[in-house]
Amino acid sequence: MKFLSIDKVLPNMVLAMDVKDFSGKILYKKGTLLDESKIKNIKNNGIFRIPIKDVSNMNFDTYINTTISKELLEKSFIKIKNIFETLISTGNLNIPEIENITTEIVKEMSNNFSDKIFVPLKKLKNYDDYLYSHSLNVMILSTLIALDMGIKNDELVEIGLSGILHDVGKTKIPLEILNAPRKLSEKEFEFVKKHVLYTKGILEKSGFNQKKVIDGSIEHHERFDGTGYIFKKKGKDISLYGRILALSDVYDALTSKRSYKEPWSPYKTISYILSHVNKDFDPEISQNLINSLGLFPPGMKVMLNDNSEGIIVGTNRNNKMKPIVKINNEIIDLNEDKKLRIIKILDYQHIEDF
Repeated sequence: MKFLSIDKVLPNMVLAMDVKDFSGKILYKKGTLLDESKIKNIKNNGIFRIPIKDVSNMNFDTYINTTISKELLEKSFIKIKNIFETLISTGNLNIPEIENITTEIVKEMSNNFSDKIFVPLKKLKNYDDYLYSHSLNVMILSTLIALDMGIKNDELVEIGLSGILHDVGKTKIPLEILNAPRKLSEKEFEFVKKHVLYTKGILEKSGFNQKKVIDGSIEHHERFDGTGYIFKKKGKDISLYGRILALSDVYDALTSKRSYKEPWSPYKTISYILSHVNKDFDPEISQNLINSLGLFPPGMKVMLNDNSEGIIVGTNRNNKMKPIVKINNEIIDLNEDKKLRIIKILDYQHIEDF
């Protein structure tokens, strides 16, 4: 149990004891799930601190919509790994199963998308399975961007498919090159670039003929100023799906552990993206990504202006400067607590670590 100031109480918190007015009458019983009207009524009765069940014993999903469950994330990763390994060994790509995975994830993300969100990604302790986790993460991030853009239904699924399929061509690149712990030679890099064309070939061989999905998959290395590869497309000559995937691909690549580098923090990655808007990335789509991840993405350890330290656990899509922070055992929405603000970035830890 923890006593909280009424100004820090959020909807969906649960009373740890009965709350009574000054005459002794019970306003709300122990175990009551609070909403905005109940919180307002308590405050109107002159009660400014109330007993709340200890949030350390509760999942922060009570306060924040997790866009995809950990169970679905893990299940989908295993399925994608099996699909890719079958492709490597047999040359056959199981398109129906990929469509099933995508549809299930897109449906869950659509249902959970809200103003207060946390976006989990599959991050590995090593890099051996990077191709599989990266394909899953690019699909999730691309779907997230599309949701913020207001895209729905079949087009949303198409963008998810484009994300999950974007690197199938890398199954034709030897692992000793993909996972080389060094800078690639010019010849090796030119070979790796061909994975874009290999992707197109694999999809065509599999009988997959959705043009918008294929275009997105093979254009994720194009850049807004025309300096990307392989087709050297520029601006909005790059398909919408390709421009979305370009962002998702870079965000996940930079925040992932690779054979040749340690992962960047989400904050550093967002800063990089902002500094490359109009050069590498579509400015409008970059804004959609930042709307969903915030300027202070989950996992960042921060210092507040009262010298307390906390971990960011969720994003307020309507206020990118005011995320949701966990301080000790208390979850505080900085968009609602007007007195607190972030003054310093301290560190980063992956969300699964706490």
